[in-house]
Amino acid sequence: MVKRIVFISLFILVGLPFVFGVDSIWAKYPEKKIRFVAAFAPGGGSDLVARTLAKYTNPYLDNRLYVENVTGAGGAIGFREGAKAPPDGYTLTMMVTGLTASPHVVKDFPSYDLFDPICIVAQDPMTLTVNMESRFKTVQDLISYAKANPEKASVSTAGVGSINHLAIGSFADAIGAQFNLVPYKGSNPALVAAIGGHVDVAVSGCSEAITLVEGKKLRPLVVLGMKRSRLYPDVPTARELGFDAVIYQWRGVGVPKGIPKEVEGVLVEAFRKAMEDEECKKFMDQVGLERIYLGPKEAGAWLKAQNDFFKSVAIKIGLQPK
Repeated sequence: MVKRIVFISLFILVGLPFVFGVDSIWAKYPEKKIRFVAAFAPGGGSDLVARTLAKYTNPYLDNRLYVENVTGAGGAIGFREGAKAPPDGYTLTMMVTGLTASPHVVKDFPSYDLFDPICIVAQDPMTLTVNMESRFKTVQDLISYAKANPEKASVSTAGVGSINHLAIGSFADAIGAQFNLVPYKGSNPALVAAIGGHVDVAVSGCSEAITLVEGKKLRPLVVLGMKRSRLYPDVPTARELGFDAVIYQWRGVGVPKGIPKEVEGVLVEAFRKAMEDEECKKFMDQVGLERIYLGPKEAGAWLKAQNDFFKSVAIKIGLQPK
C-alpha cells in the first residue's frame, strides 16, 4: 500500500507540468540575479554596450541583471565561462566579433556555436585612417602606392589574428596589394601609432576612431561597410570604389545551449524592448555604433555567415590557428 501511494505521488509530481503546461515551471523566472558576462575589461566598448543593455533591459527582468567582467586571453576565459554555465537563464554572455573570427586564427578559441543567440544588437564597420599630415590624401593614393610598392605601406593592427588584422587582409586581397602589418596590443595603441607617424595607416572600427577623427588627429580614407557610415558621410566605402571588402565588428547576447524555450522567450522580449527604448538608441548612436536588432533565428543565420566569412578571409591571407 505504501509503495502504491509513493508511486501515485511521483506520478502526480511528474505529470503536473503536462497537466498545467510546461510554462508553469518557469512562470516565476527570473527568481534570482542574472549574471551578464562581459569578457573584456571595464570601460571598453563591449563592457559599455553590456552595461547599457543591462540598464535598459532590467525593467523587464525585475532588475535582476548585472554585468560581471571575466577577462583574459583575448576574451576566451569569459566566453568559456559563459558557455559552460548551467543553461537555466541565469548566465548571459556578451557575444562579440571574436567568436566568429578568432577561432580561425587562434587555436582552441571559443566559437559562436557554443551559445544560443538571444539577439544581435549592434555592428561597427571597419575603417582605414591616417594622420592629418599623411601623404595619402585619398584611398586611391594609398592603393596606388601599395600596388607599386609591395609591403612598404605600414598598417597598425590590434594584434596578429585580430579583427583589424583580418580587415586589412581582406582589403589587401580585394585591391591586389600587400601591406607591412605592425601589430599592437589593442586598437587604441594602433590608432596612436598612426597619429604619431609610426605607421602609415591604422585600421579600426569606425566608432573606435571617431573621437580622434573629430579631434582632427586622424583622417578616414575608406569605410569597409555595405554603405557609408553616418559617422563619416563624406568617406567612400570600398564597395562603391569597386572593391569587395566589407567587414564589421558586431555585438550581441548569447546563452548556454539548451536554455528552456520559455526562459528564452522572456529574455528575447526583454532585450527587444530595451532596443526599442529611445534612450538606449541614443546611447548606441552616441558611441558610434550602427543599431541593428536580430532575434534568435535571424541572429543564428547571421552568425554562421559571419563565421564562414572570417574563415574564408583567414584562408585567403594565409592565417591558421596557432
